[in-house]
Amino acid sequence: MTEYTTTYQQESEDRTRRRTGVLDRAFAILDCFTSDEPTLTLTQITRRTGLAASTTSRLLKSLCEHGALIRERSGGYSIGPRLMEIAQFARPMLSIREAASPILDDLNRTTDQHIQLGTLDGTEMVILDRREGKHPIPVYYHIGDRLPLAPTAAGRTLLAYAGPGIIEQVVNTGTFTWPTWQIPRPSSDELMASLALIRQRRVALLQTPGASVHSVAAPIFGRTNAVIAAVSIVLSAGSTNLERYVPLIKAGATAISRRVTGPKTSRILPPWDQA
Repeated sequence: MTEYTTTYQQESEDRTRRRTGVLDRAFAILDCFTSDEPTLTLTQITRRTGLAASTTSRLLKSLCEHGALIRERSGGYSIGPRLMEIAQFARPMLSIREAASPILDDLNRTTDQHIQLGTLDGTEMVILDRREGKHPIPVYYHIGDRLPLAPTAAGRTLLAYAGPGIIEQVVNTGTFTWPTWQIPRPSSDELMASLALIRQRRVALLQTPGASVHSVAAPIFGRTNAVIAAVSIVLSAGSTNLERYVPLIKAGATAISRRVTGPKTSRILPPWDQA
């Protein structure tokens, strides 16, 4: 290997590291925006990312030039049209939302309760869609919010059907996220037992003593019969009879699964004497 080749490889690796660093910083900026705060100032973004003001300013300018962000008249920044265009190509998630939408509406009208649709992302649940109920609850989630898996019926449903590695990462450490110290945290064995029961019944009921809300959820299956999402009904803690919602949530999940998978195509073979 010549000195030139070694130098070239080193320079290439350095460029790769720099590009990776730029991407990391760019995504750190994009992660600052939420549905609660869709517009942020340079100062806010600098503080949240921990980047130098000059670096943040340079990256913001580049993101605006590419349409990922837009500069508001107020001087703040918000998500730009280019990201929205790219997001439309996330077909699996959009397909689930589109397929589930009328079913979520039906569940919402039938129960007057809060309805959630979530999917697994690593060791968290991402809210894909939601419907607000007539009865107020003390917690509020936005589309795109990320939630821990163990404390909610939808999250626990996703965890029950997750791969062994995810389950081990969440459960066996014994440090899974839990709402507050005032609410009894189940042991790892208790959580594993609840996951087995969810797989057996294909429904999760979560009525944790001291919790502000209770929930019931069911899995949504995709074309390969793998769980791709979960739908849940979320009620205030005063609603004690979760079992009455089990038939509804299971029927809703089944309906969404059928809409996601669509009609099964059959292969028609020609007569053997003509093949």
